[in-house]
Amino acid sequence: MAIIYQFAQKQPDLYNGNVFVALPGPAQLAVESALINTGKPAVNQTVAPMTGAQLAALVTKLYTIYRSDVSPPISALVAEEIRSIITGVRILGNAAGGSAEYAGILAAGQQFDVWALRPKDIGSQFLNGARTPGLGLYGGISAGVFSWRQFVVAGIAAPIIPVQTTSGQSPFGGVVLLGGFEKTRTPKIESISLNLPGGIVPAQPTAMTAKRTFGDNNDVSFFRFEKPILVPNNTAFGVSLMPNETGITNFEFVAVMIGQVSNKAL
Repeated sequence: MAIIYQFAQKQPDLYNGNVFVALPGPAQLAVESALINTGKPAVNQTVAPMTGAQLAALVTKLYTIYRSDVSPPISALVAEEIRSIITGVRILGNAAGGSAEYAGILAAGQQFDVWALRPKDIGSQFLNGARTPGLGLYGGISAGVFSWRQFVVAGIAAPIIPVQTTSGQSPFGGVVLLGGFEKTRTPKIESISLNLPGGIVPAQPTAMTAKRTFGDNNDVSFFRFEKPILVPNNTAFGVSLMPNETGITNFEFVAVMIGQVSNKAL
């Protein structure tokens, strides 16, 4: 069984008596597991209820996306931070109201699903609710850039996610950023800065030059944030990379998108 399922089952408030438990709501929750606003160790958020079946479906979806037999460190990261992902889904579910519940692969209309953040999600209707042009990946066409692979210049900040505001109306959307990895042989990114409510987060080092297995051309450089970055609906945010070498980067986030599936693009 994948580490994500194993980790979820070790938490008695999520899994009890061999079943996933229902999470009550609407309820006020002081979110401490993730960073939402700079300078605030906890941010109060109203969260929607989640049935045991919905929670099981969400854990199963994360298990299928982030399989431990494909990438053990990424699977372990998602498992350890699963509470922030669950909270993100519940925050958006409360904001959307009505029938906006998590349904995974069965989702339709106003229901929610989760998926790994794609290049085309940046600047999309979920993350750029105003549909402002030029807020796609690295400032490209909004929701129109389809590859993480980009050219960067040493010492010049690269806005991988230009500042944009997540959707405050249907279809609601948000994202949980957990870390990142580099698929080119020589990593180019030395640090990341975050623009969140409350201000700029100090530059966070990626330390991706320390590979897990030295000399293995198939190895992937990987890093994780000190805390997950939870970006709920109607929130302005942005992310910039600082390269220490000029050249091609294939940096990709380990991040979980949350969105209502109405009008979701393939």
